Amino acid sequence: MKNLFLAEPNKQYQKSFENYALTYRKINDEHYFNKYKKALENFQDYLNDLHNYSKGSDLPQGEVVTSTFWLIDEKEVVGVVRIRHQEKKYSGHIGYDISPDYRNRGYGSQILKLSLEKAINIGIKEAVLTCNIDNMGSKKIIEKNNGRLLETVFDEEKNEYLYKYSITVTTN
Repeated sequence: MKNLFLAEPNKQYQKSFENYALTYRKINDEHYFNKYKKALENFQDYLNDLHNYSKGSDLPQGEVVTSTFWLIDEKEVVGVVRIRHQEKKYSGHIGYDISPDYRNRGYGSQILKLSLEKAINIGIKEAVLTCNIDNMGSKKIIEKNNGRLLETVFDEEKNEYLYKYSITVTTN
């Protein structure tokens, strides 16, 4: 974990990202597999979508401008972070996931730390994040990155309770 960085999605990491997507199918995680399935079907179209969403073009209904980055460790995609340029009610500004093959190794804390640096460039001064109240891993990661618990909210669409956090974004 010496040479960790966030990269914009690109062809250089195609094979690694395809393997990343497949790890979710392997553990039957339909939510994340469906999020990344298009990359397996047509990688260039997937990249084009991500690029367009970062510019505010061709956004799906109800979505906001979102910049996506891949967490790279030794040329492997180990995580994905989405930084929304505006807060979404139940998603906040930042959403991330770590490959099931790389969890519980500190990558979650690192991807959030690095994404907060990117958030500054986007103009976010107070990042809002949410996590399911049962997701102790995400709770710890957010709190380790100076997350302040604001409230508990209920997302009716997903039928789940969420912790809502705020992190003041600063340059260190």
